[in-house]
Amino acid sequence: MRIGRLSWLALLSVALWGGVPKATLAAEVESAREIVSRLVSASRIYDKRQMRTASDRLVKIGAAAVPGLMSVLDDVDDNVRWQAIAALGRIGRPAATVSISEMTDACADLDADVRGAAAVALGRMRVKRVAAVRAVGLLRRDEQPMVRADAWWAWWRVTGDRKAISELVELLSSKDWLASSHASQHLSTVGSPAVKLLAEKMIAGPPRDRRQVAETLRRMGPRAVTAIPGLLGVLDGEDRHVAAAAARVLGAQGAAAVNGLRERLDASQPHTRSLVVVALGEIGPPASSAAGKLARRLESVDGRDLLQLVTALGRIGSKATAAVPGLVAILKHSHRDTRGAACEALGRIGSATHGATEALAAVAERDPADFVRRAARRANAEITRQRANQVDAKLNPETRPVPDDLRE
Repeated sequence: MRIGRLSWLALLSVALWGGVPKATLAAEVESAREIVSRLVSASRIYDKRQMRTASDRLVKIGAAAVPGLMSVLDDVDDNVRWQAIAALGRIGRPAATVSISEMTDACADLDADVRGAAAVALGRMRVKRVAAVRAVGLLRRDEQPMVRADAWWAWWRVTGDRKAISELVELLSSKDWLASSHASQHLSTVGSPAVKLLAEKMIAGPPRDRRQVAETLRRMGPRAVTAIPGLLGVLDGEDRHVAAAAARVLGAQGAAAVNGLRERLDASQPHTRSLVVVALGEIGPPASSAAGKLARRLESVDGRDLLQLVTALGRIGSKATAAVPGLVAILKHSHRDTRGAACEALGRIGSATHGATEALAAVAERDPADFVRRAARRANAEITRQRANQVDAKLNPETRPVPDDLRE
């Protein structure tokens, strides 16, 4: 029965690849079979790196890999079935839809990884078949919390039921780390519809849960923008670990978080001010409006706070020119890591670092730390390169980048 199905799939593949030379198609099919064999071998010994490498290649091949993957779905090894289903789910629609019946059956597999992968695969393909939806629905009550997380995400994908979001948020608190990890990954793909519930838990939940929630929001990046007001409040909290987690999320929000962070540079708590600096550095160039305020702090902090501040200014880059005098002064700091960071920051600011080249040249020649001397040479080389590019652009206007609004 399986041989007949695969033969039909091969004919269908040829039809779909109508304009592709037969020799090319045969070579691709052969390559796919070889890679499926590598996936099987790696799965039998649970070589995670090789499993991922083979799976990635099969996903890239796409349709030509489907028959080979389907041929091992009844393998006696749980890991082989798991990896084959996961790869088919990643290949997705339309190529892997021929495996929907097998995916549906796999929802009843004895192995939890296989059941979870099958649910995720059906969710990826947004399957609407009654049997498949029913199978996913049953897995929402699976004995394994990890499988329930996978099933609720798939349920969200195929039905749009918002209860799935609240269930996934609750699974973030699971004592089973695989379940909480899967729930976090799935919620990060849900995106904006999950932000409100996550923000509420970030503000009022237990510390352990709040850190997991923060990681989920961080994965979302700018899609978590509506959580910014609540996260700014968390920065002022007494739990520094949770505050640090909130800062990481804010650092992933881009320009939308800059104004609120800039205001908290004057916060009464030192750890809040420190976390704000780190977050602004993570935002980078879009945080340029805070550069002046950051630069004024160079003379009032030291130690780790100064190192973080110098690093943040460097990440903001060419718009942080207000910090150049302070950074030049720091080239004489007693701590070599701080001097090295100042060299790197001046190099990142680049051609706008007026008056820094002579100071960097002196550091490159005389600093007692070899890595600081190298950092100073790299910084001066970058400044020289940028200035040369500016001169070239003036002499040869046709080499200038065309503004986006003038492009056809």
